Amino acid sequence: MGKDVILVTGGSGLVGKGIEAFIHSSEYKTLENEQWVFLTSKDADLRNYEQTKAVFEKYRPTHVIHLAAFVGGLFKNMRLKLQFWNDNDHER
Repeated sequence: MGKDVILVTGGSGLVGKGIEAFIHSSEYKTLENEQWVFLTSKDADLRNYEQTKAVFEKYRPTHVIHLAAFVGGLFKNMRLKLQFWNDNDHER
């Protein structure tokens, strides 16, 4: 049986870091055939098709936990509403 590769986008965010802390805790029993990959925006800009394709080809995930989003805090979100909408729009 092959290795399960769980790819977590948004790995440096609040929820991504929480998942990472949990799987490294004594509460979680990592299986031998399990590899966790936590992506950040430094690994790839997921708004860019070629970068996204390259990262998926590199890791070949069997599972994806998609948490990535373009965020900026309350005031930046209010000031740049359209940019945040466009950058997080999954329908494009």
